[in-house]
Amino acid sequence: MKKITLYCIYWTVYLLLFSLIEGLPSHDLFTAFRGELVSLPFKIIFVTIVVEQLADKLFHKYVIRFGTLYVLLLIAFAFALRLADNYIILRYLLPNWHKEPLLSAAPFLYNAIKLQFLVTIPFCIKLFYFRTEERTQADNAPAFLQVKCERRVVKISLTDICYIEAQGNYLTIYTLSGSYKTYMAISELEKELPASTFLRVHRSFIIALDRVESYSNAAVQIGQRQVPIGRSYQLKAKSALTPCLQRGQVITRP
Repeated sequence: MKKITLYCIYWTVYLLLFSLIEGLPSHDLFTAFRGELVSLPFKIIFVTIVVEQLADKLFHKYVIRFGTLYVLLLIAFAFALRLADNYIILRYLLPNWHKEPLLSAAPFLYNAIKLQFLVTIPFCIKLFYFRTEERTQADNAPAFLQVKCERRVVKISLTDICYIEAQGNYLTIYTLSGSYKTYMAISELEKELPASTFLRVHRSFIIALDRVESYSNAAVQIGQRQVPIGRSYQLKAKSALTPCLQRGQVITRP
């Protein structure tokens, strides 16, 4: 309910602001308001898709894919607004106004800029939420992992883990002090590990990011072991390892 209320306030402020901006020069606020109201559903759908769908599913892990889809959506919705301008607003609300060609660059760019403006504030709020959630998860992350190993429960410090390998129905957890074998699915263990410090790079491997010494497109080096990077995990691995590289924690190799 809080999110819906904030969106209602946001779109109300937008309608009033742009009705004033576009209506004051022509001294016709009501017509400007009706024009903005007609095109509002396109803008709401665009912002909702970008902020609530693409940002949630892609931005955090697949930045390039997010950027590509965002540009395509921006072009599609800018064109949809041109259709609304020519065939609804100018035909029924402003019949005396000059109608630009449908593919005219100036009004198309104006609509694209307006869409970009509209999505900026909600997207920045979403980014702030992402960062806050990451810090909260890091603060609340458990310091130890408890696993059943050889009929006893072993307490393993997360900072000691180097990488984890799935071998059939078993997992081997490799640490600084030794290895531990436990009966568990790798997807189940992945949910227990903090995403800020551990990364799944293969269907059979999870690595500790701070233990990576170097990496390439095909593998990461942890101590004497080269851990392979699965093809479907390469983009995700690169997105996670690049910040470590920028902090000087990881060396990249061709």
